[in-house]
Amino acid sequence: MKLPGTVAAGLFSRKGFLEEFEGALTETEAGEMVHLCAAITMTMEMQGRLLGRMAGQSGWDSFYGWMTWGPEKSIVTIHDSMCIVQGRQTSFNRVIKAMTESAGTEPIKPGGKGEPNANIG
Repeated sequence: MKLPGTVAAGLFSRKGFLEEFEGALTETEAGEMVHLCAAITMTMEMQGRLLGRMAGQSGWDSFYGWMTWGPEKSIVTIHDSMCIVQGRQTSFNRVIKAMTESAGTEPIKPGGKGEPNANIG
C-alpha cells in the first residue's frame, strides 16, 4: 500500500499464515502480527454470527473488518488483509477506502441498506 503513514501491509490466510507482506517489520514480527489478526478476525466473525442469531438479523454475518488504534500506530483489517499505519500521518477513511477497493467489497452499516459507514476519522 502506498498511502502516507503506512508502516506495513500484508495478507494472511484464515489459518493465520503470512501470505504476502511489505513493510518495516521483520518477517518474525509480520508473522506474529498476521497470526494475531487472523485470530481476532475469526473471533469477530463468530461474535457477529452469534449477534445475528440472537437479534434475528442476518446482516451481522457480513463481517468486513476491524480496527484498533493507539497514540502512535494503528491496525486496520479488511477481510484477510491488514495494514499498520501511523495514525497521525494518515486518514483512516483513506486507508479503509483503499483496502475495501482492493478487497472488492464495500462496508455497510449493520442491517443497513447499503449506505456507507459514517465518517470515522
